Amino acid sequence: MRVPKTTAPGPAVPAPGCGWYLSAPALAAAGVYGGTVWTVRSWASCPLGNDASNNIGLTLLMPVVWLCMTLLLLLSQLALRGWLSRGRGRRAAKWLAPLTMVIALTLLYRLGMGWPVHPPGGLCVEGYPLFPFTG
Repeated sequence: MRVPKTTAPGPAVPAPGCGWYLSAPALAAAGVYGGTVWTVRSWASCPLGNDASNNIGLTLLMPVVWLCMTLLLLLSQLALRGWLSRGRGRRAAKWLAPLTMVIALTLLYRLGMGWPVHPPGGLCVEGYPLFPFTG
């Protein structure tokens, strides 16, 4: 015999508003900018890094990475929407989850852009990768 619960459910948490979804492009822009600045500073000692003609490629890569990061953030927010509306005490998670996601994506972007290799007694002969993880 199954006994139903006698406790009433807590108050319903309203669904996230538009402001929460609009935070994805802003957080993605901050992540892409931070990752790009980190990449430029890492490649500063390499002659083919900041002064190379393919530096424009890094600048043109930023909108592509921003679009990818924004879409991934929006998808994660949509996935969290159902989980957030089921319980109380998840207000902090509502904002910490996208922030954690953008930090992880920024670290992934920076990792994919690599670091210059300085051979012993020689100058760096590499440039930026054309796209993360392409070498």
